[in-house]
Order: sequence, then structure tokens, then C-alpha cells
Amino acid sequence: MTDQLPDAQRIKIPPVMMIDVRSSTDIVQARNIARRAASLLNFNTASRAQLAGAVASLISIILNAGQQQIVHIHGIKQGGQVGLMVRCDAAWLALNNLENASVALKSKIGAMMDEVRVIAGDPPSIEMVLWRTPERTLPAKPIRY
Repeated sequence: MTDQLPDAQRIKIPPVMMIDVRSSTDIVQARNIARRAASLLNFNTASRAQLAGAVASLISIILNAGQQQIVHIHGIKQGGQVGLMVRCDAAWLALNNLENASVALKSKIGAMMDEVRVIAGDPPSIEMVLWRTPERTLPAKPIRY
């Protein structure tokens, strides 16, 4: 994970994309949108797949909760760092312990994203960030046989 100043302002930057989640068929579209957003910010192929996997997992969680939801994917800038943020409202979490929900979410998606948070509010929301690092912009090394 990249070190981030907790009080540093995050600025939304392009690309700004939305996924309207209604059924399991939206998972394929969501993966493609996530890959495209990562591509526009020069993430390498492996990082694009990593983000797509995290978004697909989040959408699976939303659908398992019996919800329809808009998921937002956009670039963010904080200081000199650039990354991608995935965010959605999570009204179904309002009646649950948000700390437990955060632990569960991190256990499922935490290895794929640098930051995974459940944010208290009305409604609560889920926020995930993948920061662009030098390793995540390098092209994949060819496999030698």
C-alpha cells in the first residue's frame, strides 16, 4: 500500500465512469469498465485485471445482498499520487455493525486493493482505492520457456 496522508485532499479526476448493477450479467460489463478506467490511467495489464477482479467481487456482494446499485469508478489524485477509486452506497449495511462489515469486505477484497473502507453515513458507503505505482505501470515481463 502506498503511504497516504489521511488529511490530504483527494481530487476526483477523469476517467469518471458508472456501472448500473441490476443482475449478474452486469459483472462482465463492470469488469470491462474497470479495465478501461485503469487503462486510461496507464495501469499495466496485471493491475487492470486486479482492479477488474475487485470490482467483480464488489458487484457480487451487492447482488448477493439483493440490491441494485450504481457503482462509481473514477480517477483520484492526492498530492503526487494518482489512483482509481471505486465507490458505491451500501444501504443494506445500515442495520449491520459497520466495523464487522469492513472486516468482511477487507477479507474478500483487501488483497486486490490498497484501501478498502466502509464509511458511516446515511446510507453507508463502500470505498476502494488502487494507487498507481511504478510497478503497476510497467509492462508485464514476457515469460521465457
